Amino acid sequence: MEEKKMMEKTYSRKDVLKTAGKATAGIAILSTVPSFLTGCKKSAEIPSKEVLAYEYMEKKEGAVDAPYPYQKLDPATTMERAYAGYFNIGNCCRGAADAIIGQLGDVAGHPWNQIPVNAFANGGTGYGVGSLCGALGGAVLAIGLACTPEDAQKLTGELFKWYTSTDLPIYQPDAKLVLTTSKTVNCLDSVTEFMNESGFAMGDPERKARCAGLTGDVARKTVELLNAHYNL
Repeated sequence: MEEKKMMEKTYSRKDVLKTAGKATAGIAILSTVPSFLTGCKKSAEIPSKEVLAYEYMEKKEGAVDAPYPYQKLDPATTMERAYAGYFNIGNCCRGAADAIIGQLGDVAGHPWNQIPVNAFANGGTGYGVGSLCGALGGAVLAIGLACTPEDAQKLTGELFKWYTSTDLPIYQPDAKLVLTTSKTVNCLDSVTEFMNESGFAMGDPERKARCAGLTGDVARKTVELLNAHYNL
């Protein structure tokens, strides 16, 4: 009975004011927390290296920093290698990476030949969630390795603009497919647009041929941009 009375206790105005007072005190205490922990936009500060107490290691002797020395690649050869890589190596990201980075490893050698193409395996189907097109993912990493950060940003912007304004796939060696233009650089939007227009499903060989062709197109466009950037 006593327990029931306690559960049914009602709070008076005085009790409410006490509770409010505690809440106010809590807010006052919170205000003393460093601004970068509170997320307050007005006074937020980016933690410095010292605040984070992070020790930055010195680069080891012989380590190569980007940009890597770029050598001219043939766009047609790159396109064909990317298409074949989609099927033979597996997925759009590895296909594009092999066509550019793998090919540079073959013709230019070190340090390009130190990058394993299998590191790009997780880029397929928009990194597994339909986000950035894997072919673009492999391509922009190649751009980042071949250019300074500023130039890489510029070339990536040009590649993305081309991708969202061009009817693809241009390269169709095995099947005549409908051309579509993706409104975004995301895999889900690009593939869905194609499937809606063509009527093919995700598992159909025509859809795979389409993505293989698009991989070839992206790789080709990327080396065209890199060749032009280096006046090759």
